[in-house]
Amino acid sequence: MEKQHEDLPPEESTEGHAQATPEEVNPPARPSRRSFLGGMGGSALAALALGAPPVIEPPCEPPEVPARPETRRAQARRTRAYQLRQQAALNEFKRGVFPKRTNKDEERYPNRIGNYSKGLPHNELGEVDPSAYDAMLRALATGRFEDFEALPLGGRLKLTNPLGGLTYDLVGPDAAAVCLDIPPPLASPEAAAQVAELYWMALCRDIPFTDYPSDPTIAAAIADLNRYSGYKGPKPLTPQTIFRMDSPGVLEGPMVSQFLLRPWVFDGIAIESRLQVPLSVTTGEGIDFMTSYDEWLAAQRGFPEGTTITPPRMDPVPRHIHDLRSLGQNANSDVHFTPYLRAALILLGLGDAALSDRNPYKASRTQTGFASFGASHLLTLMGCLTRVSHHGFYGKWFIHRYLRPDAFGGRVHNRRRGAADYPIHPELLDSPVLERIHAYNELVNRRRGLNDGQGSFLLPVMMPIGSPTDPSHPAGHAYTAGSRAALLNAWFKEDFVLPNPVKPNREGTALEPYVPGVDGPPLTVAGELNKLAHNTSLGRDAYGVHYRADDLAGFRLGEEVAIRFLREERPTYAEQVFRGFAFTRLDGTPVEL
Repeated sequence: MEKQHEDLPPEESTEGHAQATPEEVNPPARPSRRSFLGGMGGSALAALALGAPPVIEPPCEPPEVPARPETRRAQARRTRAYQLRQQAALNEFKRGVFPKRTNKDEERYPNRIGNYSKGLPHNELGEVDPSAYDAMLRALATGRFEDFEALPLGGRLKLTNPLGGLTYDLVGPDAAAVCLDIPPPLASPEAAAQVAELYWMALCRDIPFTDYPSDPTIAAAIADLNRYSGYKGPKPLTPQTIFRMDSPGVLEGPMVSQFLLRPWVFDGIAIESRLQVPLSVTTGEGIDFMTSYDEWLAAQRGFPEGTTITPPRMDPVPRHIHDLRSLGQNANSDVHFTPYLRAALILLGLGDAALSDRNPYKASRTQTGFASFGASHLLTLMGCLTRVSHHGFYGKWFIHRYLRPDAFGGRVHNRRRGAADYPIHPELLDSPVLERIHAYNELVNRRRGLNDGQGSFLLPVMMPIGSPTDPSHPAGHAYTAGSRAALLNAWFKEDFVLPNPVKPNREGTALEPYVPGVDGPPLTVAGELNKLAHNTSLGRDAYGVHYRADDLAGFRLGEEVAIRFLREERPTYAEQVFRGFAFTRLDGTPVEL
C-alpha cells in the first residue's frame, strides 16, 4: 500500500451526498493512446521512458540571427526546470482529490430551503422553483457555458461565475483537491447561533467601538450569545471580545488592525485611511435593506423588472473605521486582496528589521533581495495566490450551495409569522434579539416608506441587493485573508512590534495614539495581520452577507492553498541558505515548510 504523504490532512469520511463533477458527467474527448503516441517522435518517446523531458524542436529564428549553440549548463537547467514542474504536478497528483461531505440539507429539504437559489424564480415564500433549481444542478453537472445561458432567471441579477470553480491551475493544488469544512445545517444549534450573531451585529452597527464597555445593547448581545450551545466565537464573551475571533493577537488592543488605520504610500502617493460610510440608522437618517418583505422577495428573485434597487444614504464626512457599519463598508469597498497589498507596502516600509529572520538576505553582507526574497518577489506571490478564488468557488457552487444570510432571515421571518413551519432551532426562535430586530426594521421601514411602516423579522443588511449572487460558503474575503495572512506572516517577523500604533476616536474623524502598557499590550506584526484577516472577513458579516462559519472555513481553505503553493515554490529558489518558510496559522497552529 502506498504510504500517505506526511503533510496530508486526515482522511475525510465519504458519508454524505456524492458530488458529480462535470468531468464525470460529461467527460472531455481524449485522444487514443495510439494516436497520442503516433504523434510523437522516437526521441520524445525515449525521453519519456527515461523520465527526461522530450526533445522538442525550438521555433525557427530569423535567418539573419544565427542560432546560438546550447551550452551544457543551459541544457542542464532546461532539464531541471522540466523536472521541477513535473515533480510538483506529480506531488499534487499523488495527494488525490479529497472526498467532499455536505450538510445534507439539499437532500433533506425538497423545497431547497437550506440552499442558495438567489436569482432564480421563487414563490411567495421565497422558495425556489424546483425545475429552475434542477436546471441549475444540471448545468453545474455538465459544466457547459451554454447550459448556464439557458437557465431561467427570476430578475435582472446575474449569477456570479459558477464556472470559476472549474478553472485548472498550473501551480499549487487543483480547485477540487483541497479539504473543505461543512457548513452548519439549517436546523442546527450552530446555524441558530451564527444567525443570532448577525442579528445582533445589525443592531450594533452604529455603536462606536469605544462605547462597548458601557453600551446596554452590547451587554444584551453578550448575554444572549453566551447562552447559545452552537456559538463558535470566543467564550465567555466580553465587551473586548464580542464580534472578534480567537486568533493570536485578535482579542488584544483596538478592534481595528493597524493596517487599516495607518496611512500608507502607493507609488509615492500618501493615502490616508478614512473612507465614505453610510449614514447611521440609529442616530442619523441612514437606512438598511431587506427590512420589508416585498424588497426581500424581490431580492431573492433577482429584482424582476419593475422592482427598485435603492442606493444607500452616505455620510458626507469621511471616517476611520470606528464601528461595525464602517467596518462593513470597508469590507465592501476593497477588492478582496487590496488590504493585504496595503499591509505589505506598510511592512516593507519598516525596513529589514521587520523581515523574517529566515529571509536569506536579511543578514547578508554583500547582497539584497529583489526578484527573489525582495519586494518584487513578495508582491508576485501575493498576486499568484489570487487563484484561491478557484478553490473557493468550487466549494461554493459544486459542493455546498449554502444559502446566504438574507435568505436565512426570510426563513426566520416566515416561521415567526406562521407562514411556514421551517425547522429553525428554538435557541434562535426564543431569542430576545428577534423582537429588537422587529422594532429596528419598523424604524427603517417608516423612514423608507415601506411595508406600511410595520416591522419584520428579516435580517437588515447593508448591501442594497441583499447579498451577492453566489453561494455563501466559504467566504471570499476569508479565503483571501487566510492565504494572504499566511504569506505575510511567513515573510515578516511575527513578533516584530509595530511602532507608533494608533486608534480611532469615538466618531472616527481622527486617530489618537495607542499607548502600549496603558491601552493594552504591544501590537505585533502577527497580531495585526490576524486582526486584518478578522476585519475583512467579519466585516462582511457586519455587512450582512456572510456567517462566522463561512469565515472559519475560508481561513482554513486559504491557508491550505498558501501552504501547498509555498511548499511547491521552495525547491525553485537558488538561495541554498534559505531554511524554508514558517508561520503561525490563524488557529494558533505553527507551520514550518
